[in-house]
Amino acid sequence: MMVNQMNRFAATVLPAIPGILAAVLCLSAEAESTRWTNSLGQVYVPVPGTKVFFSIWETRVKDYAAFAATQPKLDGTNWNHAFYHEMTPVSPGPDYPVVNVSWNDAQAFCRWLTDVERKSGKIPPDAMYRLPADDEWSVAVGIGDREGDGTPKEKSAKLPDVYPWGTQFPPPPGAGNFADQTAKAYFTNWPCIVNYTDGFVATAPVGSFTPNQFGIYDLAGNALEWCNSDYDFPTSKQRVLRGGAWNNCGPKSLLSSYREHVAPNRYSVVTGFRCVLDGVPDSTGGNGGNGENRK
Repeated sequence: MMVNQMNRFAATVLPAIPGILAAVLCLSAEAESTRWTNSLGQVYVPVPGTKVFFSIWETRVKDYAAFAATQPKLDGTNWNHAFYHEMTPVSPGPDYPVVNVSWNDAQAFCRWLTDVERKSGKIPPDAMYRLPADDEWSVAVGIGDREGDGTPKEKSAKLPDVYPWGTQFPPPPGAGNFADQTAKAYFTNWPCIVNYTDGFVATAPVGSFTPNQFGIYDLAGNALEWCNSDYDFPTSKQRVLRGGAWNNCGPKSLLSSYREHVAPNRYSVVTGFRCVLDGVPDSTGGNGGNGENRK
């Protein structure tokens, strides 16, 4: 219904609107028509320039709970009652991003969800959930055509003054969940972004802030997101994390091109993840790959 309403609006009103605004409205209608929802209620959208669908949200506590109930042992502990320094609650509700998740655990979640939805017929036998490759994440955040070749290590923080929300710092209101004035008021000696308030001491429910042009939320802040890539392949034993987190005040740590990196069994109250869906037709008619050898 929403798509039809947008199409009617486009047919009657767009001729009178300047070209840029008209294009934005058409893209919004197209994005609405290609959104796909899985069995957990996660919403996925295609990202032009990749061959995968990105979850618009970081994986939520309630998504992870269904998986964790089937697992006898995980690297990450206290994912369902995370605390910062054993005092401050982090992700205290079902719609918050799950944290205290290792790369190993995130990979296991993707394998579990793939198996569940292949068996139920929700996705085709050759489709799979996985973590995004580092270069796919760059495309989703809007810098995929600006970084060139190289390892994630070589590309980290190499695009100055380019953030998921634009080029200004401090970020504009609603840009994301960072170390802000709310956190400073709670922690007192907390390094923070001057003149920025997001209203949350730690994480925020997914989708609380402004999405990007593809309709993806929280590519800046909230939880760090594991990628399916080595930090300095082919010899690195560490994995890439992107996007900054609720405890980052930047500017460097919030750059679109910045990469964190830790061992795949490590986890903390800032490590979460976002899934992509691979192996299904994308918006340009192509098909994806497994992302294992992607940068």
